[in-house]
Amino acid sequence: MQTDPNWANFLYNPNTKKIYLLDFGASREYPKSFVDNYVRVMKAASDNDKETVIKVSQEMKFLTGYESKIMENAHVDAVMLLGELFRHPGEYSFNNHDMIARIQNLVPTMLSHRLCPPPDEIYSIHRKLSGIYLLCVKLNVPVAARSLFLDL
Repeated sequence: MQTDPNWANFLYNPNTKKIYLLDFGASREYPKSFVDNYVRVMKAASDNDKETVIKVSQEMKFLTGYESKIMENAHVDAVMLLGELFRHPGEYSFNNHDMIARIQNLVPTMLSHRLCPPPDEIYSIHRKLSGIYLLCVKLNVPVAARSLFLDL
């Protein structure tokens, strides 16, 4: 995955309708086990399955299993926020939601109560995903995210 959310790293050719990557400096490969588990967490969030979110988060080393209830709840709330667009039936309108503000409200709790750092891979993948999310907000693009996710 090219993990730099800077859209100047891409070129669109309207004749061929193709997008070309110009900068490979922030490219990263992810282990299959990480990707599979990340998808499991997002699937659990899309199904509103908080128990599976906790279980897989522990398997991925997001959580140790010894966190305070405050930290566990903040982590689950953040994951559920990320899964919100995959729970939404039909097209998700990125401009009608305050997801970023709600996640920012959870950060102080997670910083002060976290017992272990998140997996290394999470920083780059969340950097890319947040860039894509902000692009969708800027473009005001409704996306049938749930059906796209479930098709994958």
